[in-house]
Amino acid sequence: MLRKRYCFFLCLVALTWGLAGCGSSSENVKKEASKVAAKSGVSTQIPEPVVGAAGEKVKKYDLNKDKRPDLWKVYVPKGPKKILALVRIEIDLDANGKIDVRRFYKDNSKTREEFDLDFDGRFDVIHFFDDKGNLFKKAYFMRSRNPRRPDLLKYYEVVGKKKSKKIVLVRKERDDNLDGRVDYWEYWENGTLDRIGRDTDFDGSVDVWEKGSR
Repeated sequence: MLRKRYCFFLCLVALTWGLAGCGSSSENVKKEASKVAAKSGVSTQIPEPVVGAAGEKVKKYDLNKDKRPDLWKVYVPKGPKKILALVRIEIDLDANGKIDVRRFYKDNSKTREEFDLDFDGRFDVIHFFDDKGNLFKKAYFMRSRNPRRPDLLKYYEVVGKKKSKKIVLVRKERDDNLDGRVDYWEYWENGTLDRIGRDTDFDGSVDVWEKGSR
């Protein structure tokens, strides 16, 4: 269930990014985005999310043409010429007055993405990117309510170069009892689960090793 929701959410986000990047996108794409807002059944009287802070310049976009903004680009002036640099994009996918996606930038490179999968105003998944824009970690907060203690972490590495480059899963870490310490590990090699470690007494170290599917 969670996997299906996550995949649907990412597809919806991809659609929105496409609209944001191409102001002249086809009417069919715009209609699909409009359907998402219509299905939410949310009143247009719901207050617009507060986006931006002191010193930031915010540009608003109405991607689905429902006469209310649903995407915000946030800039800050940098350098002696005060050239505006993009630092953040925020999206309200379901028009409920809450931000569902945040995307952070530094020096024109994506550094982090945050997703609210169930539209409750709390971010459930965070993607982290290195200085080259490659995904290297995902943090999940599906059960944990502590923003500093995810209940699941996934780690990735870059394999290959240029056209053959791939981002592959190398490790999973899980906190089953939500005490802030990992008690379950998975190590992956070449797309296959190699071994599993379990902390049975919850002291922070592996007590039992199991073979994976290799």
